[in-house]
Amino acid sequence: MKKIAYILLPSLVLCGLVAAGYGVGRYVAGERFRNVVMWVEKGENLASVLAVTPLNDEQRKNYAKAYTAASVDAGAISWSVPNQPTPFVGTAPSPGHHLNAYINSWQMRNKQELQMPKQKGVYRIFLTGGSTAYGSGAPSQESTIGSLLEKRLNDELSQKRNLHYEVFTFANPAWASTQERIAIENYLSELQPDLILSLSGNNDVFWGDAGRNVLWFSAFADDYYRTLANEGLRMAGRKELADLPQAKPVEGPVPSDMVAYRLEKNTRLGAHALKDKGVPWVFFLQPTLSVTKKPLTPRERDFLSKSKAYYEECYQAIVKRLSLVDARNFKFVNLAGVFDQYGSAEDMFLDQFHFGDKGNAVIAGAMFTALLPRLSSTPQAD
Repeated sequence: MKKIAYILLPSLVLCGLVAAGYGVGRYVAGERFRNVVMWVEKGENLASVLAVTPLNDEQRKNYAKAYTAASVDAGAISWSVPNQPTPFVGTAPSPGHHLNAYINSWQMRNKQELQMPKQKGVYRIFLTGGSTAYGSGAPSQESTIGSLLEKRLNDELSQKRNLHYEVFTFANPAWASTQERIAIENYLSELQPDLILSLSGNNDVFWGDAGRNVLWFSAFADDYYRTLANEGLRMAGRKELADLPQAKPVEGPVPSDMVAYRLEKNTRLGAHALKDKGVPWVFFLQPTLSVTKKPLTPRERDFLSKSKAYYEECYQAIVKRLSLVDARNFKFVNLAGVFDQYGSAEDMFLDQFHFGDKGNAVIAGAMFTALLPRLSSTPQAD
């Protein structure tokens, strides 16, 4: 037995070392993945964003002024919704219940599921956009812009028109007009829409300020999955994914007219795709802090971007170009000044680009007013 033990001992020690090495390697590799995932998860709710973002006391303590309630539970408010890889648009919201956000199986921020084929007497609207359209910062599912618009439509028009209005929000934080256009062309146009709405434009300027070409770039969630893929490839001893020079940021901001041109290109392509379906598209230019003429509160003023002049220049170029889009089924509505009537005593902006329920209600109301002439003339259901 001793001879056998002496013979087996080196093998047992070697196996033990291999097992230990495997365990350590697995732990180290797993820790890398966990660190990447935890870093992304920090942005999923408003409380975490307030904690990790460099803010002054006025910004951090008084964010609730952008809400109607005296206090809100920032830890329950969805900010950057979990994403998953999605055909042709890179990534989109993952179905499920995420904090106060409900994402249906169609990846839309709605509790209700989309019914196909569409039921008789239903007027179907899709809303696209980035984080503002998604509802980052909304204190409830019901206080997102899409939900508020849907309620207003049904409260004021449903009985008059004998129609039930449904607004499905297919939007995602950091999306630019390219993701929206592809979603409209490939996805939403096939889901029996009666009307397409976009609340957009700000992110095209945001990415332009970062030197990105919105016609060929990756957003934050795309970069996240690329990082995870590279971690896995490193674990397997494989070569990491190559950087794409054509998708890298250029040095300095993209010229404002180029930002506007790329946005205009997306609107023309999207309108053309919807024309054969007989579907109108209303593009609402999103309000943003840098271009508002509202007298700002001290907290709002602290959020003003150093790129304010760039945003103003880009917005002017966007208004000029989109106002001249002559597609019959396309309408441009400029909401950049929707908060200009409010004074310096009332917080409407949660930060540079986002809003609490107060701001969302103002935007939804402005959209309703702009849509009313069109919707009042639609045929009534039998």
